[in-house]
Amino acid sequence: MKTFYSILYCTIRPNVGERVSIGLFVGNESTCKFEFSAHKLSVIKGLFSESAFSMIKISLKALQKLSQESKGDILETYKGTSTLKEHYFNYLATYANNLITYSTPKRIDLDLNQNIFDKLFEKFIYQLPSLDEPQLKPIDRVKKQLTSSLAGRVNFDAEIDNSKIPGLVVPAKVWFIGKNEVQVTGEVKDFNGQRPHIIQQQISAHLYLIDRIKETPTGKNGHFFLIGDEPHKDFIENHKLWRAVKESSILDLVPTSEVDKIELYMEEHGVEPLIKISNPGLNPSGLF
Repeated sequence: MKTFYSILYCTIRPNVGERVSIGLFVGNESTCKFEFSAHKLSVIKGLFSESAFSMIKISLKALQKLSQESKGDILETYKGTSTLKEHYFNYLATYANNLITYSTPKRIDLDLNQNIFDKLFEKFIYQLPSLDEPQLKPIDRVKKQLTSSLAGRVNFDAEIDNSKIPGLVVPAKVWFIGKNEVQVTGEVKDFNGQRPHIIQQQISAHLYLIDRIKETPTGKNGHFFLIGDEPHKDFIENHKLWRAVKESSILDLVPTSEVDKIELYMEEHGVEPLIKISNPGLNPSGLF
């Protein structure tokens, strides 16, 4: 039986060909299946205007509904049964050039079943989660881990003013800050989940704080961690920002899979909170 698949992409910046795979359609003469990654969609939401994102969701859910209605529809009473064929996706691959685009259908010599679909989905779209694993994004998982493991060593969600760091014109926020023989800070950044200009503004604000810290006696040789994963190369501008941070001599970029490096540093250097915590159990709230 002739089985084909087509990959759906969200177009982020059409002028440079920036796009992200978001859904997969697989079909043959008798049945079909379509799914999109809701998690991946939520990650890229901030890259679109509200109206554009709404249109993307409507398009994806419309195709999902059409494919569900056409499954096993022997009498072909639903529109999807006659529409969702290989020639239709060839047409879409050629002429659809808006927010959603389609790859040219490719044939595979396999029957369509859930196992085959899942393997293709994981290959082209997104790793399917294990049913017994909590659904936490890497950044959220790391924040939960370090909030526990570094409790009592740093101040979390700290707002620092010029009474703590001379030279600050306005108070600055940082995810964690501590001190030993030098000052230590940590920030987290989701390079996949925000628009590049927002990431750039936030990193610039963080670098301003670091500049002021480095002007202090204990901050001159400080250690400044930034936790974040390499974004997909489809996110061209986001990837440029990640690369700039990686090549920086100021920030120590740590992937979410390697945060044990931060825990080890804290232990080896005896890092303590910059602001005394009267009751460590209250950290990160109630710093001042």
